[in-house]
Amino acid sequence: MKKLMIVAAAACAAFASCGESKSIKSFNTIDSLSYAIGVDFATNSGVRGIEDSTLNGSLLAAAFRDVFDEKTQMTPEDATAFINEWFTVRVPAKAKAESQAWLDEVKADNSNVQTTASGLMYEIVNAGDVNVKATNDADQVVVNYKGTLKDGTVFDSRDSISFALNRVIAAWTEGMKLVGKGGEVTLWVPSELGYGAQQSGPIPANSALKFEIKLLDVVPATAE
Repeated sequence: MKKLMIVAAAACAAFASCGESKSIKSFNTIDSLSYAIGVDFATNSGVRGIEDSTLNGSLLAAAFRDVFDEKTQMTPEDATAFINEWFTVRVPAKAKAESQAWLDEVKADNSNVQTTASGLMYEIVNAGDVNVKATNDADQVVVNYKGTLKDGTVFDSRDSISFALNRVIAAWTEGMKLVGKGGEVTLWVPSELGYGAQQSGPIPANSALKFEIKLLDVVPATAE
């Protein structure tokens, strides 16, 4: 993900070679984002991280020129409001829809995938020792796991890590009770059972996730 400063530099270069900007009577969504970010940046000199490949460079450059010429077609307040709405409403909504479409595709393509009442999707690869299972949210488990995004990007991978089931995302609290010691399970996690509407490190907001997990051991909670 490139920083907007890089985009701004490109816009300034384009600005130097552009003629008069054409009137923009109506916006499509990407054009609006491009122009709004240009107005916001030129007005406030802010630096925001964004995938510059989604932007219309001509309109970004035009916004810089229009700010300098004091003839912007968005006020700075409107530009800021549009950007905030884009990133807090539109982007999360798009991510949630794409995540749900991916989960639906996984379910359609794999007859072994089951779904719990909460919406957690799972496939038991190896049931393990059913006599040694986590049954309490305070139980500790020792696992190897790999977590990926819907595009296959690995965002986390650990070996022999231990944690209590009441200290992890809801999908893990539920999913680790599905197999016994030595078992293996794959979880497909709707965002509401994962990290929700907030970005968490490399995990975008409203992301569905996939975890491949091997349960190495279960340590029952000690009774108080």
